[in-house]
Parts: sequence; C-alpha cells; structure tokens
Amino acid sequence: MVGEPMRRPRVGEIITYRLWSGALRTVTVTHVADDIKNGVPGFDGVSSLGATFWGYDEQIVTYPRIRKVDVE
Repeated sequence: MVGEPMRRPRVGEIITYRLWSGALRTVTVTHVADDIKNGVPGFDGVSSLGATFWGYDEQIVTYPRIRKVDVE
C-alpha cells in the first residue's frame, strides 16, 4: 500500500526477490544491512544449493512467514 513503510527482511526468513533480469530467486536471509551497496538497504542470503547472493530490500516480492529450522 502506498505510504506504508517497507518491511525489512529478518535473518532466517525465506524470501523471494526479483532480479533485474525479471527472474525470481529464493534465499534464506543470513544478514540484513542498512547499506548493502550504494547506501541502499538490503540483505545477504543463501540458496537451497548453498550459493550466496545479495539483494536490495526493494527487490523483495514475498515475505513468507516461514523461518528455517535447524534440527540436530
């Protein structure tokens, strides 16, 4: 909704974000930063295959209410 503040991702949350190419990528958030690059807020994340990525908060398209649970 216009005028509402953007929700920030949370560490451990699984999010999907849109790449500049238009493709979608899903990662588990590992770090949240006020300045991920060029003074813009963003996040670091890891894919299900273990690859690491970063993105801007404005690219996020979904915020599932799921957190990764490590079972030992």
